[in-house]
Amino acid sequence: MQLTSLIVSVFVVVLLVSGLYHWRALKAVRYERYFSEHAVFEGDTIEMVEVIANAKLLPLPWLRLESSIAAGLTFGNQSNLAIHTGDIYQNHISLFYLKPYRQITRRHQVTCSQRGLYRLESATMTTGDPLGLSTEVKQFPLGLELLVYPRILTLAELPLPNHSWLGELAVRRWIVEDPFLTAGIRNYRPGDPMGNINWKATARTGELQVHKRDYTADHRLMICLNLEVSDSMWKAVTEPGRIELGIRYAATVADHALNSGLAAGFLCNGCLVDGPKEPVRIEPQAASDRLELLLGTMARLVMDRTASMTRLLEMELETGTTDTDYLIISCHQGEKLQETVEQLRLNGNGVEWMEIPELAEEEMSNSQ
Repeated sequence: MQLTSLIVSVFVVVLLVSGLYHWRALKAVRYERYFSEHAVFEGDTIEMVEVIANAKLLPLPWLRLESSIAAGLTFGNQSNLAIHTGDIYQNHISLFYLKPYRQITRRHQVTCSQRGLYRLESATMTTGDPLGLSTEVKQFPLGLELLVYPRILTLAELPLPNHSWLGELAVRRWIVEDPFLTAGIRNYRPGDPMGNINWKATARTGELQVHKRDYTADHRLMICLNLEVSDSMWKAVTEPGRIELGIRYAATVADHALNSGLAAGFLCNGCLVDGPKEPVRIEPQAASDRLELLLGTMARLVMDRTASMTRLLEMELETGTTDTDYLIISCHQGEKLQETVEQLRLNGNGVEWMEIPELAEEEMSNSQ
């Protein structure tokens, strides 16, 4: 009789505990996740921080946290984190115990091994009673984004011809004085217009002083990235590792050009992961935020050809563009493409080619 009462009592207690956890397990549980940086370069290492809090008296004897992250982010080894990696996504699963009124902060070292836009939409949390008789599941929305820019190479790593003006941007900027930009004052020189005299500075120093004008570039650079591996390629990019190298070339040229005071833009026959399925065109400018815009655009590029580069350059011709330098970063120089390029030259534009070399098998695997 006593044994039966004990069994019944244990059964009732188990049911009560199970019911309690079913009712309260995930109440007052908070979860958040964030990266230490919003935008980084390919190859950089950052932290991903997770905060899990249990703001109630009921302890959580086991807690399973699961999320899916794109495979381009590489996580360092961690004892309570299991990672199952696929071709595109990796599944992260961690299991731990959370005491009452306790907050846990976990920091993961993450290496950004591939450029791209990485989104972490949600994480799923599962918990239950100590015996696992009842489980509760809750999905926490995150809306987290990380932008990984292409790696910036050195100029020595670019396949530049010896006569290229790109290697001389720091000294050859095609600059003219801009009367609307003032960079200080200087002593008067013969030939300076009287309208440039700074009378207050002249009175203060006792010598004629004039406004020192800053400079702006009157030439523009359009960086053209061609996703076509050959002139017969239709849609699918067959050598993504090679195109990734071309994207790094484009990022490096943009960085060097804008830091040298040249107005730079971007033209590509791919599309953006978070935009319409149409070619990308950014007008050349020398604004302070231009590099961030160009690098962010290159980070969002997907390997999906939307039009031929020949057609994009024909559209440039149709707008009557002149006094622009076009840099064609391409795996090939097909006949039709060369004809269109020659028309750009005849219209008063400069054109240079930057060929994306073929990669060895080992290099292709490392680039992807």
